[in-house]
Amino acid sequence: MLHLETLFRKWLSSVSSPVDSDELLNPKELPSDSLKQLSQLSTYISTTEKEIGYTVDFSKPYIEIRSAYLSKSLHSLSQSVQVSERHQGISYEKGSGEFLKYIDCFTKAIQAEQQFAGKILSNRSQRVAALKGSIASAMQELVSAGRQLNVVAKRLTYFDTIFIFDIMDKFERDCAPIFKELSQEIDLSECTEMISAFKLTALKNFHDFSEDVKGKRENNAFINMSSDGTVHEMTSNTLNYLKRLYLWRDIVEPLLLLLGDGGWNHSGPITAIPEKAFSYGESTKGIALLQSFFDDALDQLTMSLQSRSRGYKKPALATVFLLNNYNHILRQIRSPPLNAIFDEVSELKFSKLVKKQLDSYQESWKPCVENLMDVTYVRGGTIKNSMGSGERQLVKERFKNFNTEFDEIWRAQTTYAVPDSELRSQVIRDVKNVLVPMYGRFLDK
Repeated sequence: MLHLETLFRKWLSSVSSPVDSDELLNPKELPSDSLKQLSQLSTYISTTEKEIGYTVDFSKPYIEIRSAYLSKSLHSLSQSVQVSERHQGISYEKGSGEFLKYIDCFTKAIQAEQQFAGKILSNRSQRVAALKGSIASAMQELVSAGRQLNVVAKRLTYFDTIFIFDIMDKFERDCAPIFKELSQEIDLSECTEMISAFKLTALKNFHDFSEDVKGKRENNAFINMSSDGTVHEMTSNTLNYLKRLYLWRDIVEPLLLLLGDGGWNHSGPITAIPEKAFSYGESTKGIALLQSFFDDALDQLTMSLQSRSRGYKKPALATVFLLNNYNHILRQIRSPPLNAIFDEVSELKFSKLVKKQLDSYQESWKPCVENLMDVTYVRGGTIKNSMGSGERQLVKERFKNFNTEFDEIWRAQTTYAVPDSELRSQVIRDVKNVLVPMYGRFLDK
């Protein structure tokens, strides 16, 4: 009997050489003869136990050999996650994270392991024990790597932790269905708890984002204001973050459903994820909540921008600041992918805000306009075409005042910036359409 145990160990070792990640993702068929021999041997030993009075526990050699096989096959992936920093930052590209490949390979590996064990271990209790022991080490290494990534994510700002949405999305889309199938024989709760920890981090990030847009996380909202009134960093960051979230909407929507409408504005006591209530993918309620989240973000951003604009001492510069920011928002919500979320109501709202600032900017030229107000000389009930010396002196004074006001406004506003060429052309055109005709008429007088 000991000879047969040794033979089982030898044959099992022959099909348990470590493989690389490519083979884990696309496993090769094991030689049917080898599987048949192992199956026949284990069956023979099991069926003759009563006759020989000797019980053989296949789980021990199985765990020893297959645990080493899984750990060695997956170890390089664990190492690559630990040394890689590419998952950080807003520049992170979807699907580029090292952990994605790691969890994919792990899932495929344990799925293959269950199938392998099912072919050679007919005794269910022994098979369950063998599977539990064989994947324990590999699972612990995966969970450890995942927890470390979550620790990293917690230290970063929400803006730099976009990679966790890729991890959650990958798991829910590709791994969770397999985990559910395997859970009949394998306890994978440590893995699901690891993913739940990522979800809790994401929920906190939604709140941090909301607070950031409101300006509540800044000690002084006026410190980072540009001197030329260009688009504020918070505006760009907010829109970029919303674009990134839209890419992972299948995972973002169910996360928002856990918070409820407006829940992102409150630091709620969510300490655990109710997995039964978590439904991955698009839903009617999820879409509505995503729209609400995005709308709320822009509403808060608008109020924040208005508050920040008060940090400018010159009203015209404050107007240029709001004009640049509102115009940037309008262009972004009109373009993919945000145009799939924001409707005509949002577009109309920001169109009106842009128009209001354009009108307000024209007001900054009012001192020039006042000096060009058309004057018709009426005396004795008739229009007088010629002017007296006093009237000519008044015209000269107005020209002088116009030039003075124009020079002052020009000097001040040459430091302002309107980067959008189309908007800049419109601003110049609107001012010219008022000043040039009035100047010409006044000159003719």
